[in-house]
Amino acid sequence: MLVSRFAVSPIAAEDLLAPTLADLDFPQQQRFAAMQNPQRRAQFLSARHLAQQLLQLNHCVPTLTQHENGRPSAPAWPFADGLSWTHGAAYCAAALGQGRVGIDLEIIRPRKQLQAIATSYFDPRETAWLAGLPEAEQLRAFYILWVAKEALLKALGTGLVGGLQRFVLLKTATGWCCESPDSCTWSLQVWEVAPNVLLALASDVPQAWQAVCDTQAWQTIIKI
Repeated sequence: MLVSRFAVSPIAAEDLLAPTLADLDFPQQQRFAAMQNPQRRAQFLSARHLAQQLLQLNHCVPTLTQHENGRPSAPAWPFADGLSWTHGAAYCAAALGQGRVGIDLEIIRPRKQLQAIATSYFDPRETAWLAGLPEAEQLRAFYILWVAKEALLKALGTGLVGGLQRFVLLKTATGWCCESPDSCTWSLQVWEVAPNVLLALASDVPQAWQAVCDTQAWQTIIKI
């Protein structure tokens, strides 16, 4: 039986990930060969290595491809849009599930002109919610919205090109809700997985996700 799984891991050293390259398609191998920055090379391989581990747990061949729009794919996985990966400076994450899946990591760091960015890219209701929070809470709240929207847009298959306003995340008296023009109901979870490190996982198919990592210290922020 296929199991929907996701995982988060620290970025590994490049020399430990050499076998990962063999199961990448030629365009990805070319892209890696052109990279000069050692940190970027390690991030690139770490996220894909994690995706390969999830495939192997489901007894699937760990070959990875990537479409021109950036969406990753695993030919051995029966859900064409069910694979997603992401990485930051210190962590990477991957998810393998049913339907359309998107995962994103964001590091909370100081950002200038926070409200101006929110006004440009968020729904007015989200911007108003941010502005109504105490100033000390606004930065974290901004990144919660951002990481959630990125995961949803990755699941949709557009990435940021799809527009951050396509998904509207509202905090109500009974919890969070997600509005979109899509006919499906999107599932979304957001956690703080380490201090100032946010993870979001989105899908258009309800499913029981299994974490392949220690989640005891995680803080759940959103669950839709």
